[in-house]
Amino acid sequence: MRRGFYAFAKGVMRILFTILWPLRVTGAENLPESGAAILCGNHKSLLDPLAAGVAVRRPLRFMGKKELFGVPVVRTLIRWLGAFPVDRGNADMAAVRTSLAILKEGGVLGIFPQGGREMKGHTAMETGVALIALKSGATVVPMRISERFRPFHRNALTIGKPVDLSAFSIRGGSEALSGATGQIEKAINLLR
Repeated sequence: MRRGFYAFAKGVMRILFTILWPLRVTGAENLPESGAAILCGNHKSLLDPLAAGVAVRRPLRFMGKKELFGVPVVRTLIRWLGAFPVDRGNADMAAVRTSLAILKEGGVLGIFPQGGREMKGHTAMETGVALIALKSGATVVPMRISERFRPFHRNALTIGKPVDLSAFSIRGGSEALSGATGQIEKAINLLR
């Protein structure tokens, strides 16, 4: 991540969102001001990571589908913004390791755990976010984007209170991952 470029891009995006996609943010204070955190939300459009970056004060590092990193100019820009690739079709341990490193440094990981955008209704969450959360011990903060961004219409982004995952342990295996995933998904859905 290039912090200067991130700050510049965030300023530009804030102006664009103010003009083109007016954004009503609720609950931004629920993201802790310091320490490792995972901002975890539903995914409706390509603008979602940009909106999340504008909505919160702390820099966000997003996982992005590896296909985005195949285009040289796009790859350079999103790497400067702190994004890193994930192979959505496989158990991508390199992406998990990168996520854990970001959290170990006290950063904020942005993730859309459905593995892609919601094109027609609800899409079930993958367990990867639970794996990362339980391995890192990071605070998981749910986020909900109400609908696909429409120009010149008020768009809503809600950030909820941290999800309590204390009942789950990484030692609990796939059952714990499923349970923690369910808790996270429930928290996101309650933000409707």
